[in-house]
Amino acid sequence: MKYLKTLIESKNTVFTISELKFLFKIKNPTQINEILQTMKMQNIVKNLWYWIWSLLDYDKLELASKLRKNSYIWLEYVLQKNGIIFQSYDKTITLVWSNTFTKNLDWLIFEYHKIKPSILTDPLWLVYTWKYYIATPERAVCDMIYLYKNINFDNIKALDIELLSKLSTIYPKTTSVLINKLIKNAKSRKA
Repeated sequence: MKYLKTLIESKNTVFTISELKFLFKIKNPTQINEILQTMKMQNIVKNLWYWIWSLLDYDKLELASKLRKNSYIWLEYVLQKNGIIFQSYDKTITLVWSNTFTKNLDWLIFEYHKIKPSILTDPLWLVYTWKYYIATPERAVCDMIYLYKNINFDNIKALDIELLSKLSTIYPKTTSVLINKLIKNAKSRKA
């Protein structure tokens, strides 16, 4: 089927209806829906939520970024994957967005935390991976401090102190003070 080939060649695993219109070069929503329903019956795609469709095997981080545009993956998910915190968050993906929002989909929990727009839109130490933005561990630590103030991390040895110092400048003064305390603590542990 030519539409399956188009989906595979796109290198994406999650698609919005507007992306499918562009990929399939079809403007008529009814025609798009007919194609998707046929592919669904053939066990090629599934409808995850209203306007969001995916291949059967999809990237959960790509889904997270498509649920809410202009968000980035961060907090516990990034920190756990980088050994900064030890608690497992395999079923929960945490993101930053312009508002608070939680969605349970396909056995996963997507948690979006509201953050100040000037911080959200600052690209400092965000990595674009073709499908989504993800925070570096240092950015995730700073965001956690911004949101939760006094928080303890299991392992701060892996953090780049210079990056933390540069990042502290995009946060309000109260957060910068707490980040600088963490930096002093990290330096004393390395000494």
